[in-house]
Amino acid sequence: MKVIVLGAGINGTTCALKIKEKYPDYDVTLLGAQFSPNTTGDGSGGLWYPYFCGKTPEALIRKWGIETYGQLLYLWRQGGYGISLQPVYAMYRDGTHSAPEWTNHVFGYVELDSKQLEYFNKLFSVQYVAGNTFNTFVVNPSTLLKRLEQQLDELKVTRKQGSVKSLTDSMLRHYDVIINCTGLGAREVVPDDKVHPIRGQILKVDAPWVFYTIQDKCSGHYIIPNDTFCVLGGTGQANNYSTEVNNDDTDFIERGCHNLIPSLKTANIQKYFVGLRPARDEVRAEAERINGKLYIHNYGHGGSGFTLFWGCGSTVLELFEKHVAINNTSKL
Repeated sequence: MKVIVLGAGINGTTCALKIKEKYPDYDVTLLGAQFSPNTTGDGSGGLWYPYFCGKTPEALIRKWGIETYGQLLYLWRQGGYGISLQPVYAMYRDGTHSAPEWTNHVFGYVELDSKQLEYFNKLFSVQYVAGNTFNTFVVNPSTLLKRLEQQLDELKVTRKQGSVKSLTDSMLRHYDVIINCTGLGAREVVPDDKVHPIRGQILKVDAPWVFYTIQDKCSGHYIIPNDTFCVLGGTGQANNYSTEVNNDDTDFIERGCHNLIPSLKTANIQKYFVGLRPARDEVRAEAERINGKLYIHNYGHGGSGFTLFWGCGSTVLELFEKHVAINNTSKL
């Protein structure tokens, strides 16, 4: 059987890996317009935290997210994948906020009490009225992607640079199954007008003295350190297709993050980055037949690519296994 996975980000790479591991005799190709370190995911914060998932059912966020959380734990224990385990603090300046169901399945989730809030208000010079914390994983995206690509090469998955214009592109005619992980490209390739960009601008700086993630849920600022650099963000601008660095956004990010941790003013700036998160009203992970051929869709992850990738990959594999079972039965 010949299988092609469209899109070489974290989701496409994961799907190719899972299928090839399960069916080593199948011919699996991964087609990407870019490979690491040039994918959108390479520039992301790499934080495990459900973000910009639209109206994706909470049960699916928990299912996919917690399976991914468990895989990141496994890889963190192995070492060498660029994964850090650290506290994350989500802080609120107003209102009341209910904890989503997935918080029951992560390490050490607690709501901050008044004494803890007083401490953080002094630490960050902001008047927060609520907050929570738990231990999460932060991925250095390029390190993880490179390790997964090495595994694909060892399994003899073919990696090709290129793209398709539609799901019926002539390039696909020789393949039996197409796995669609085209991200924002799904808007044109499927086509699916529910897919839209959420523009994210960040700075990557040297700040080895920062050991935890903080998110200001009201201002939109966040600080995410990993094993190589620290991400300062950010923006979440829906339907903005610009990939140019905007000076006003840079000023907004620097002012907000420097206010939280003033020592970041001295941090050396490695890189400015703009990426377009592939958002949708909800994640699409389902199969359909087009002209008798099986297509499995896996896109619309918004800002949660590194939060949902392993769980979504498992759903793709389950859908693929059903197809294989039906195929084998029909040959009897």
